Amino acid sequence: MATAVCFTAGAVTGDVNSDGEVNISDVNSLVDMILSGDFMDTGDVNSDGEVNISDVNVLIEFILNGVPEEPIVPKEIALDDSDLEEPGEVIPDDEDALDYGDYVENTIWATTVRINFDGDTAIVTGNPSTVIVSVEGAHVTVTSAAKRVRYIVTGTTANGSLKFYSDKKFQLQLNGVDITNPTGAAVNNQCGKSLYLVLNEGTVNALRDGENYTMVENEDQKGAVFSEGQILVSGKGLLNIFSVGRHCMASDDYIFVRPGCHLYLNSTSGHGIKAKDYVHIAGSVINMEIAADGAKGINCDSLVYITGGRTTIINTGTSRAEVDSLGNESLTGAAGVKADYNMTMTGGVLNVKCTGDDAKGLNVAQPFLFTGGELNVVATGGKLTVAPKGVKCDTDCIIEGGYFYSCAPNGKAIDIDDKDGPTIADGYTTYTVTDTRLFEIIY
Repeated sequence: MATAVCFTAGAVTGDVNSDGEVNISDVNSLVDMILSGDFMDTGDVNSDGEVNISDVNVLIEFILNGVPEEPIVPKEIALDDSDLEEPGEVIPDDEDALDYGDYVENTIWATTVRINFDGDTAIVTGNPSTVIVSVEGAHVTVTSAAKRVRYIVTGTTANGSLKFYSDKKFQLQLNGVDITNPTGAAVNNQCGKSLYLVLNEGTVNALRDGENYTMVENEDQKGAVFSEGQILVSGKGLLNIFSVGRHCMASDDYIFVRPGCHLYLNSTSGHGIKAKDYVHIAGSVINMEIAADGAKGINCDSLVYITGGRTTIINTGTSRAEVDSLGNESLTGAAGVKADYNMTMTGGVLNVKCTGDDAKGLNVAQPFLFTGGELNVVATGGKLTVAPKGVKCDTDCIIEGGYFYSCAPNGKAIDIDDKDGPTIADGYTTYTVTDTRLFEIIY
């Protein structure tokens, strides 16, 4: 392992004699320069194009009060919905493989139910005797004991929803649908089994929740798309999710996003993606805009894996005050990604920009293992209660490959409880640190 630092070239402001320090020797050199008339660029301390007594006064001010920090301009991070060329996906064919069941292709779907939303109504066709579908206006509730059912959904409604009670895993195929539920989740899966969310190629789909949820006793609905079980996203369509009440997409299990999709998540109320067990981004183009105070783009109670795709998170939220049951108040900050256990990135691109005060680009409780891919993190906010952080790790950040960039102009680019800093493998070609505000390493 290596921890040597090579700073980028450039003279320190006020370092008249170019010895890497600013002290009384620079005053002597500057006075000699003025008396001899042999001027050099380093003598123009106040950057007014001249070398004279004014530069001496500014230099003495630097020595007494410290040299002002050079401004750092972080790289630009913006949403990017351009197509992404992704490597071919390997679908496991061994039924004993741990991830075999995560792939919709590994199930033969025996039954198809079609649901078409048309304004204030919904038309259901093809439902077998083991699937009960009730429709109230455009609010559709499915109760099913059947295996291997595929639901194909089309149409538009400004006051509708899809709710599932199922004993078995099922496929929800979005085939050009736009659902707004003013009083809760647009898609609500009360089944603890897998929800295969398939975006049909060439389609544009939208799901929106309402600001005030009407809750049912003993039932959760934590976002515009909510599932008690896993959410497994695939296909080659486009899905836009808008949340003004809770989160955009939430699971009480795990969320797995496969290559090929285009996802846009916009939340003014909560997180973009929220899961308990883990979040795995294996591919797709994902764009998030998060504007809620204290909210995160990706928030997981356990693990976060990034192995492919291009994910861009723009979070403009700042800190949010919270009060516990005992009346104790605390602040929770906004973040691009928060993992309550560890985070691993082996491939793909992850772009994060947080502009709110106190915000963190990445906030990882256990080690962050970065072995490949491209990471760009910018935290431009200021300090409300704590300094903003680009990458915050409570234990260690282990870097072994790829491209890693973090910048926090008003805080710390990388903050690790281990005082020795990140653990960095040999073999990098570039390692740049500008005081605490910029950290970049390239393999």
